[in-house]
Amino acid sequence: MPSTPVTFHRRLTVRLMLFLSLALVPVGLLAVLQTREVVNRIAAQTEASLADQTRSAARQSREKILWAFGAANGLGQAVTAYPADDVHCVLSMRDFVEDNPQVASAGVILPDGSVPCASTGKRYDVSDWPMLQDLLDNPRTYVNYSTNPIVSEWPVLISIVPVMEDERVKAFVFVSLHHSSIGTGADDVPGDAVFKTFNRDGTVLTSSDGNEEGTLLLPADRELASLATDTGMTFRADSRGGVSQVYSVSPIIDGTVYSIGIWAPEVSQPGLVGLAVSIPLFPLLMWLASLLVAYVAVDRLALRHVRRLRFDMRRFARNRSLPLGSTPDMPAEIAEIFDTFLTASETILRDEADLEMLIHDKNVLLKEVHHRVKNNLQLISSIMNMQMRKLKAPEAKHALKRLQARVLSLATVHRTLYRAENLGAVQAGPLLKDLVEQLAEFAGPTRRTEIDTRFDEIRLYPDQAVPVSLLSTEAITNALKYGGNEKGQAGWIRVSLTDEGGGHACLIVENSKGPVPVVQGDGLTGTGLGTNLIRAFASQLGSAAQIDEDELSYRLTCRFVVQGFQDAPAEDAPGEEEDKEFSAA
Repeated sequence: MPSTPVTFHRRLTVRLMLFLSLALVPVGLLAVLQTREVVNRIAAQTEASLADQTRSAARQSREKILWAFGAANGLGQAVTAYPADDVHCVLSMRDFVEDNPQVASAGVILPDGSVPCASTGKRYDVSDWPMLQDLLDNPRTYVNYSTNPIVSEWPVLISIVPVMEDERVKAFVFVSLHHSSIGTGADDVPGDAVFKTFNRDGTVLTSSDGNEEGTLLLPADRELASLATDTGMTFRADSRGGVSQVYSVSPIIDGTVYSIGIWAPEVSQPGLVGLAVSIPLFPLLMWLASLLVAYVAVDRLALRHVRRLRFDMRRFARNRSLPLGSTPDMPAEIAEIFDTFLTASETILRDEADLEMLIHDKNVLLKEVHHRVKNNLQLISSIMNMQMRKLKAPEAKHALKRLQARVLSLATVHRTLYRAENLGAVQAGPLLKDLVEQLAEFAGPTRRTEIDTRFDEIRLYPDQAVPVSLLSTEAITNALKYGGNEKGQAGWIRVSLTDEGGGHACLIVENSKGPVPVVQGDGLTGTGLGTNLIRAFASQLGSAAQIDEDELSYRLTCRFVVQGFQDAPAEDAPGEEEDKEFSAA
């Protein structure tokens, strides 16, 4: 019997992977929680590291600015002893600038915006400076970057410190450092990171890439002034150039100067042992690795042996090849299954050999039985011949001849059975053909009758082969007896057994109708025995014989179900109605 196709979800491998996946769910959840904690911890460490790098990169700028603030405070204390427009103030500023090459200029700004004391010895007016009033209202240190300052001739970083008197601003002292002397911290920049310093107003003071005026790297959705907080922060945002960046902001001089570091987004993604694998993928990788290890283990221990067992069983089913048995690398339980299957296979082969021997002996005996029955029936036929030669009455000879035909038809059935390869069934066509030829010989040369036969390939068991043969014998005998001819032409007989499909067969015996030549001892007035026998044999087939007559022919039809297509097998012996038929005959 062909094996049933196995659907995908019923395979052992699929079910094993499914159950292993379910078994690893608790471990996976625990790994997710632990991974989240690790990710949060690494994220905090990354933010702290980025903030440290940002402060480290701005260290040189911070020192310079603090030095400028300190210098401005010192100059403010010194100039308070002289009026702002005194020549001693100018000399002090000039001496300070000459003693410090990194200083571009220094001076004093009065609340009215005039600059009476400057290291250049000139007077200036900055009353239109927008920040002047803000510094008067909110006195504080202030630093700014200027590319075209009034006092200096080069880009400078201006540091301004208020000089207070009676809680009021007396003046502002400024120290301008050459911007090129500040340093950008580029030597401390790791990788492609960019660091910038900016003041409280959001003005960029220094940049590690030397582009203080460039804004493409700055956050697109935030102003630098909004990032000027004392707490610092690290965040991810798109730059004004449309590129995702990581930003870290740290105050380097509280309330005055801040530093911002700009990195590619990869720096904030924790990886796996230096590889480009994100830590959130750890649970998935662990789950896949666990499935792989579990599957390989189960496959090595069980699945491959099961596949081999399936192969051995299929090979044994196809050609009865014995399996090889267990191997040393098999687990004990599976080895026991292989050894049991090997023992069962050997037992099956021995039993099949014994069964084949028994079947062979049975066939030999059954052939011998059919052969002996055929010989006995032929012996009876020979005895009838001897008896017919001694009889003088034609009627008695005719009766014995009819009986001899029935005996020989039974002998023909048994001869066909013992010659058949399958003793349980016989081909109906050759059997009926032998019967027709045999009966035609019995009719003798006085019967000028043309016989036409048509037989489909139908296999009959003996329970049906015998009544079909006897029914055909009686019908053909009657047809030979009563089949006449017209105007000197030969009569005809048509015998057919056709397959009507669905396990149904139809036997038809038809003969011509006309004047019948009278043979001595062969009376035309029958006893009715043949008709009764036909009905009895049809009843054995579970059917009824239908006889039709018209002006030209007689027709006998018997439809029956071929044994093997019925729900129940045919009876081995005739029933009560059949017994009555035989008794009546």
